[in-house]
Amino acid sequence: MTTGHIYNGVYIDGSAKAQLGDTYYVGLDNLLSSLQYAKDAAFNSYLKQHEPTCLSNTRVNLLREIYNWADGQDERYIFWLNGLAGTGKSTIARTVADRFDKQKHLGASFFFSRGGGDVGRAEKFVTSIAVQLAEKVPSLCQHICDAIKEHGNIASQSLRYQWDHLVLGPLSKLDSNGRLYVLVVDALDECDDDNNIQIIVKLLTETRSLKSVQLRVFLTSRLEIPIRSAFHQVPDAEHRDLVLHNISPSIIDQDIYTFLEYNLGHIGQERNLGPSWPGKDIVECLVHNASGLFIWAATACRFIREGKRFAVERLDTLIHSSSNASTGPEKHLNVIYITVLKQS
Repeated sequence: MTTGHIYNGVYIDGSAKAQLGDTYYVGLDNLLSSLQYAKDAAFNSYLKQHEPTCLSNTRVNLLREIYNWADGQDERYIFWLNGLAGTGKSTIARTVADRFDKQKHLGASFFFSRGGGDVGRAEKFVTSIAVQLAEKVPSLCQHICDAIKEHGNIASQSLRYQWDHLVLGPLSKLDSNGRLYVLVVDALDECDDDNNIQIIVKLLTETRSLKSVQLRVFLTSRLEIPIRSAFHQVPDAEHRDLVLHNISPSIIDQDIYTFLEYNLGHIGQERNLGPSWPGKDIVECLVHNASGLFIWAATACRFIREGKRFAVERLDTLIHSSSNASTGPEKHLNVIYITVLKQS
């Protein structure tokens, strides 16, 4: 009968074949797994697998600006993308995270979501960043695990204490190769505590102290008082701001047109409505009703798709209900929500 043994609290089956160094990594993995973190925080977590990224030929100039900021010599190490609700900030953040992940330059990502449990609070923000860094940057794993061993209850300490020991400390011990890593933090305004929001902004600004690596922070949020107040304390030379809803309306409308044309085209194929459905004039009408809000366009497409064989009728309902709406993005958004609720 084959027997096993215990190593660092981990049972190793006696029939398992191990090579030199395996127990070392088992020990590190065990330490990381002991750290409480938000499993749904990353841009590509299971719960976010159906969330979209930007379509090809949309947000072209904006994404180019973000990529040039990250890849270039801009000394402003924080890029703060802010804007009204529904303007597409999270989709842009997912696109940015996905791009740098594929290039092996994504350090970590945390997508806040109000009321989303661990991702709606700050308690596991730092530990989640640390665990992802350990997974994506193997040379960091030992340093982060050393910090966990040295500070056994670190997850119950202050955010600053965690940040210093689990993130800044380990990063400062890397070889000075100047490698680029990007942190993506989305929807910081959806964190449930204004004081913690300000602390997180303060902690992110301290990445400027790192000499061994280039650490860039891409941050999105609404333009809310706690975040504005926190950035007022940061010199302009250290952060780059872009207000999403201030981008030229013609550019936004063209992107929304592309989005609607693509998604309605798929619905048309699914329901055998013909290649010309719904037609340029209808799409342009929907673009007008969206009033610059991607969330309106996304909600409209979801409403039409879920109508299945009644997709055409639902499109007509949207056209007629929105035509009576008062001008203003929030009015059109209210109308589409009311329309969806009436049909549910």
